[in-house]
Amino acid sequence: MGTNTSAAESRQKTPRSGSGLEAQRKYLKALKAEHFRFNLIVADAFINGIRDIGYKSTATALDELIDNSIQAEAGNIFVVLGFGDSESKPNSLAIVDDGHGMDPDMIRVAMLWGGSHRINSREGFGRYGYGLPSACVSQGRKFTVYSKTNGAQCYSVCLNIGALGEREYLDEAGQIVVPAAKTAKLPGWIKKAVRTHGLGEFEHGTVVVIEDLDRLDWKTADVLQEHLEDHFGITYRNFLSDVSVFVNGSQVRAIDPLFITPGAKFYDLDEDHAIALSPSRFEVRQPNGAKGTIKVRYSRLPAAFQRDKKTGKKNARFRVMKENNGFLVSRNGRQIDVVTKNPFITFQNYDRNWKVEIDFTAGLDEEFKITTSKQQVAISSTIWDLLEKNGVRKAVRALHEAVEEDFAKLRSSVEDNSAKRTSESVMQEATKFTARSVAQDAAKENDLHQALVGEIARQATLLGVAPSVVEAKLEEEARNRPYKVEFESVPEGPFFRVWQLGGQKILYLNTKHRFFADVYSGPESTPRLRASLELLLFVIGECELDALGDRSLFYRTERSEWSKQLTIALELLNDIASVRDQLNARAGDA
Repeated sequence: MGTNTSAAESRQKTPRSGSGLEAQRKYLKALKAEHFRFNLIVADAFINGIRDIGYKSTATALDELIDNSIQAEAGNIFVVLGFGDSESKPNSLAIVDDGHGMDPDMIRVAMLWGGSHRINSREGFGRYGYGLPSACVSQGRKFTVYSKTNGAQCYSVCLNIGALGEREYLDEAGQIVVPAAKTAKLPGWIKKAVRTHGLGEFEHGTVVVIEDLDRLDWKTADVLQEHLEDHFGITYRNFLSDVSVFVNGSQVRAIDPLFITPGAKFYDLDEDHAIALSPSRFEVRQPNGAKGTIKVRYSRLPAAFQRDKKTGKKNARFRVMKENNGFLVSRNGRQIDVVTKNPFITFQNYDRNWKVEIDFTAGLDEEFKITTSKQQVAISSTIWDLLEKNGVRKAVRALHEAVEEDFAKLRSSVEDNSAKRTSESVMQEATKFTARSVAQDAAKENDLHQALVGEIARQATLLGVAPSVVEAKLEEEARNRPYKVEFESVPEGPFFRVWQLGGQKILYLNTKHRFFADVYSGPESTPRLRASLELLLFVIGECELDALGDRSLFYRTERSEWSKQLTIALELLNDIASVRDQLNARAGDA
């Protein structure tokens, strides 16, 4: 799983310089002026309770530490796994970065809940100072922070949950406090990892080691590494061009869950590519005068996008699509949450095949109600109204319907249209028991002949061959296949039509009409249902072809009216089903 030193060095990023270290020192000076005692404030019961702060997974907990490393101006961040008796199940892990590091007292402060010089900051990721201790205790019972600024010694502070009542953590008044930082050396396994990754003797940066791991979501190293790589690739996709992140020696690649970023992981998995739609951007001014920006990106994924082309099984894209089925919400470019509860649509499984990303600047935190653990947002009605005003609802509806049509076409394509379909064979047999009058045949013969001549001329011109070649081909197909089903895409057109070309009757099904996606190739459609519907429409269409005068006009007029009424009826049926799904979902939540 590891990488050799030369390969790692070739991928290293130069640490960024900035004012973060000076801001820390200014913050510490102010605390000392207030005679700050470094109290933990609460007893060990609080810390045991905070272990259940509610991180969605080990990966989202570690996000907190990755956030800190990025804000510490690190160029490289490493997740390193440590092992005890088992070589496959880690018993400790460390986040190592080459950022500017922390002074000794700042290490001590950083281990407090609420200890941060970035309180209420809108420039980076953190705002509350809860991330480091909350993330660590959510995964293990002991954590140690080592840090070193350039040219200084390395210091560390350790917090062991199981030993909070012991003397090490008690001050003169008997209160539990974080102990003072002490000079320290990195553990051997961390030193080895640092050198392997080309950081030499660890000149500056921070290492957070979590031990006594008892809450990992993925117990084995291979599975843990796989999930962390994909999760970090999605969460920090917009930062990985400036910061390198490694998990157990493997470099994390950016993953765009919209699959529209060339070079991102899974973009070129096969010949299928996502379709990017035009993005939008708009400014938001709050009542208090604060301003922010919202950017929206869209994509549509082919119906077979998540399937291996050879085996038909789910491919590596599927997990990303499944875990990101909803509105993808990012803050300052860092993904926070996938929102499903919304006033626009009820998400279904096939909605995995379209994506909408909403990225907001931190000035809009109040409108998105971002949680302390940076895992969840609750979008306000004001923002939903602005999104609708800026066309997001319409775009979502269009994407949803387009994906419905794509899946309907995929389902119907399973049946080989080059071979004779069941309905075509049945119609051919059924006509043996029916007969049209000689008068009807005579009345239609001239019209059919003219239509055939016109079609022969059109195809001959299109193919660049003699009309006789086309005519022979059409006559042969009419003999072998007098009834045929075809598909066409006609927006606002009728849901079906039957046309006679010489001796062949062709049933055209309109893939743009709701009948096709909702009924004919709907989620509950079967080959027998499709064959039955084809027979029904063949019979109606044949009656229309046989009709003369007013009866012929009746069919043409009514077919258009049937299509309009059917669109309205299916829309209402879809709305009723949507309400039912929402009620069932709420009942399930309860």
